[in-house]
Amino acid sequence: MSTLAEAKKPAFGLPGRIQSPNSKPRTIALVGLGDGGADIARRVSAQDHANLQVHVLANAGAGSISAIQAGGGDLQRDLQNADMIFIVCGRGDDVGLAPVVSSIAHARNHSVTALYIVPLEQAAGADEDETLRTLRKSVEMLVVVSDESYVPAMIAALGS
Repeated sequence: MSTLAEAKKPAFGLPGRIQSPNSKPRTIALVGLGDGGADIARRVSAQDHANLQVHVLANAGAGSISAIQAGGGDLQRDLQNADMIFIVCGRGDDVGLAPVVSSIAHARNHSVTALYIVPLEQAAGADEDETLRTLRKSVEMLVVVSDESYVPAMIAALGS
C-alpha cells in the first residue's frame, strides 16, 4: 500500500464515519421512578456527571401525575432539552409515571430508554412483574441489568 493511501485511511472504523464518538457533549435526563429508581438516581446525581439532569419521582399518586401533566416545571424543560432520556427503576418499583414521562418525551419527538435493575438473586425463575409490563408499554428501548453500577458507567460513556 502506498503512503498516500495509508494517510487517507481512518484510524479506526469506516471512512466517512465520525471518528470521535463523543465529539459533542450530550445532555441526559435521568428519571428515577419508584423507591429503588429514586435511590439509584440520587446516587448517580451525587457523582456530579456533566450535562445530567436528574429527577426523582418515587410516588405515582394522582397529585404527582396531574402536576407533571399540567406543564411547566423542571421535568418538562429538561425532557425538552435532553438529547437522551432514561428512566431507571428496580424490580417491584411503582412505575405508574412512566407513561407520563414517555408522553412528554414523545410530544417533543424524543425516545425513552428504561434501565430496569433486577439483581441476579431475584432474576432466577422470576415471572414478568407489573413493573416490567408497564415499562414495555411505555418505552422504546428496555435494558435489563443485574447491577446498578451499569447506570453511572453508561451515563459517563454517553454524556461527555
